[in-house]
Amino acid sequence: MRLPLTALLLLAASAAPAFAQGMTVAGVEGNWACRALIDGKKAGILTIFAGTYGYASVNFGSKASGTGSAGMASDGVTFLDGTLVQGAGITTALLSFDSEGKDALTLYQPQPDQTQKPILVCNPR
Repeated sequence: MRLPLTALLLLAASAAPAFAQGMTVAGVEGNWACRALIDGKKAGILTIFAGTYGYASVNFGSKASGTGSAGMASDGVTFLDGTLVQGAGITTALLSFDSEGKDALTLYQPQPDQTQKPILVCNPR
């Protein structure tokens, strides 16, 4: 009786990593409170989930507010279309750590000289 039970447990344990990989979520998914890097003031709320995003600016009538599609990566996200791209020129965000060791998502705007200018920094809500 112990041999079949042991074999069953080994089979279940070997399948667990494959199941877990299918259930992984990008580290950028969730709700983020954003601040403008130019003055440190509150800028808005960013929500990223399942290949889409929504951004609500604190500035009334902001062209950056709205939704769009996002390409997930292990270290960030690429904004493919929507209001952040068209209204604010923001195309990428990289996940890192702030000075306190907490998650920070920095949103970047491409510049004419091919560099990336950091525009917003967001922390999990």
